[in-house]
Amino acid sequence: MNKMEWTLYPISALADFQNQWQSLNKSIGNSPLLDIKFVIPLIDNFADGSEKLALFGSPEAPEVMTIINPGKKGIWASFQSSNAPLGLWLSKNPSLDISAIKALIKKLPGTAMALALTQQDPLFLTRPQTGNSVSTLDYITTAHIDFPDSFEDYWATRSKNLRHNMKRQRNFLTKNAIETRLETCVDGDQMEQAVQDYGKIESSGWKGQIDSAVTAGDKQSQFYSDMLTAFSTSGEGLVLRYFYNEDLIATDLCLIRDKVLYILKTTYDETIKGTSPAHIMRFEYYQTAIASGLLQRVEFYGPLKDWHTKWTNDARIIFHTNIYRNSCIAWAHKIIKSVG
Repeated sequence: MNKMEWTLYPISALADFQNQWQSLNKSIGNSPLLDIKFVIPLIDNFADGSEKLALFGSPEAPEVMTIINPGKKGIWASFQSSNAPLGLWLSKNPSLDISAIKALIKKLPGTAMALALTQQDPLFLTRPQTGNSVSTLDYITTAHIDFPDSFEDYWATRSKNLRHNMKRQRNFLTKNAIETRLETCVDGDQMEQAVQDYGKIESSGWKGQIDSAVTAGDKQSQFYSDMLTAFSTSGEGLVLRYFYNEDLIATDLCLIRDKVLYILKTTYDETIKGTSPAHIMRFEYYQTAIASGLLQRVEFYGPLKDWHTKWTNDARIIFHTNIYRNSCIAWAHKIIKSVG
């Protein structure tokens, strides 16, 4: 049996390996966040051409596939855009093969010192033990909700304060003659406008003030439009939109696969007082989606906030891992960081 080796390709070769990428992703959990329909729009809009596609094993059926790019001081990393919850690393083996990764480091152009695997989910990759040439660190704690068979059973587990607060908000809307409407966009021809409408709301809030909002015509807007349109072909692209009377006041950009809702981006009209429209929107969607058999779990993939803990008790840590070329480089890197 031939020894497995790494093969490097320019990022432009990704189109030739779409089937292998999809097959490998399906074998390890089939996350839409690592699906080729997510990855290609990500690369198209945010890659700069320096990235490499790396395959471990047979190119026809690789054991590992990853997209990596060079950084400062010889540190390479899994490709990571701020719009991607996870770093681009797929491995049949959930445990890292450190010797194989060191072989990849030695094969990279120039004198590569280390490979950083960013934003890894323990659902797909086991967090390695820290060692002479391996270090790990927490990235964020992220929440998820696992629903029982009915929304009522779930809601009964939530605090009296949360249940009272949601009831109070509904009463406030009724008292002020505000009619609400939940709209779900799933068709490809709806996605571009839905993303533009999302951007208008986000740009009017604090993210607009710091120039981080999704804005019509920018790369973020194009990515979400391209990605959601691609997923709409399989019925997995979803935009939640919530209206007070005729005004759009909250919207979530989402994916849904295998009864799991992935909330990628959320925004709401910050001028609204007296209610939390995004919470009301999700409250209504959870009820209808669970009742119709479409939903069993929600993944937030964002930093844990106080309001998450009111809706769920479940969370896990997304982590980074650094693998160094050898223990000497790991030691030197640790010293540099401690004095820098």
